[in-house]
Amino acid sequence: MSTTDTPLDRATRSGDQGNGAIHVSASRSTGTTTQLWTLLWALYTTQFIGASFLQTGLTGILRSGGAELSTLSALQLLGLAWPLKFLWAPVLDRWSPRSRSGHHRAWVILLQSLMILSLLALALVGDPVRGLWTIIVLAGAFVLFSATQDVAADALSVRGLSVTQHDRGAGVQVGASYIGTVIGGGLALLVYDLWGWRAAVLLLVLCTAAAMLPVLRYREPAREDSAAPGPGLRSMFGVLGVPGARIWALVAVPLVSFGSAAVWSLVTPALVDLGWSLARIGLVTSVVASVPALAAAVLGGSLCRRWGRAPTMVLGAATQLLGGLALLGVISGALPIDSGVGATSAVAGTCLVLAGYTVTTTGIYAVNLNLARPHHAGADFTLLTSISMLAGTVGAWAGLFIAAMAGYSVAAVVALAVAVAGILVCRSHQRRWAQ
Repeated sequence: MSTTDTPLDRATRSGDQGNGAIHVSASRSTGTTTQLWTLLWALYTTQFIGASFLQTGLTGILRSGGAELSTLSALQLLGLAWPLKFLWAPVLDRWSPRSRSGHHRAWVILLQSLMILSLLALALVGDPVRGLWTIIVLAGAFVLFSATQDVAADALSVRGLSVTQHDRGAGVQVGASYIGTVIGGGLALLVYDLWGWRAAVLLLVLCTAAAMLPVLRYREPAREDSAAPGPGLRSMFGVLGVPGARIWALVAVPLVSFGSAAVWSLVTPALVDLGWSLARIGLVTSVVASVPALAAAVLGGSLCRRWGRAPTMVLGAATQLLGGLALLGVISGALPIDSGVGATSAVAGTCLVLAGYTVTTTGIYAVNLNLARPHHAGADFTLLTSISMLAGTVGAWAGLFIAAMAGYSVAAVVALAVAVAGILVCRSHQRRWAQ
């Protein structure tokens, strides 16, 4: 993709000037260092170490312990902290607990510490099934801390990366999440099978604590006081005034997120019901599938630069649809899971769904980085991603709810249809606004 300015880039800067903000170019040039890239890899990885375990691993553990699908669907609603974090994101842009340590870096240090403490508290619970409500409360606290940490991490990305680095930055954001998924959803489940709940959670604690090293080493560029955004709805929702932002944020991306999350929510409980062990499910969904997904994130950033974001997102959607059809054959019973063809389809379908969604998400995040105004970095990027996360959270609930009412097959078909509709709108949007 051309590295020249697009209308979205110019509109982003125009929106900043219109709000009286002064663009601090030094914040992007001096912040874009090896330390920044290392920091971003570490932060986005640790966010998903705990989140993946709570969403995928805990779902499998509770299902194997006899939890109903309705209970698992309600558990997905803990993720509402992520799409709702735009409500308090402007606070992180405007105020810092210790500005001398770096405005957003100070937030990261505080929130990363709280994430570690909440995981340690989870390790004190002996039996996650018997202590379900305690697990839910502590998991909710972790999700709240990690969601808020994401606001600060996104702000560091927007302020530290230049326009020409947005595609690569999006690849890092998405790719790091799959490293976290391998650890939190795959390795942690393996540890759980071998040594139990406490050992699995302590693994999460150690990995999350290790990410503090690049945080402590990084020095955030100073920000002028005049760059601080003002309070009010204009600061919170101002990014939607950028040309093309509303159809992108309110229609295109939510459809993609809803359908994709609905498809993915079916995988773990369906495989449990078909007789797979938790260790095998964790290996496939969080390790085997994450390897091509990580490669897809890096490839997605490269394809966005070469082909453009619209063709890249269409390629991702086609890959995801192919994977969904492969999974549909298994969960519908057309391909018995205990046969070689059925098992292969389950593994291949899982890999293709995750890899396809990764390519699509890389393009989505690159557009979000372009739309976010530098001095409203945390609030803008957070709002754009929060809307899609809200759709994804509702989609995960809807996928399991439809499965409980009408079966996995019907739920999968509905989810895939919604995701395809979303990609068509994304393609139309980029054809108009990205040139």
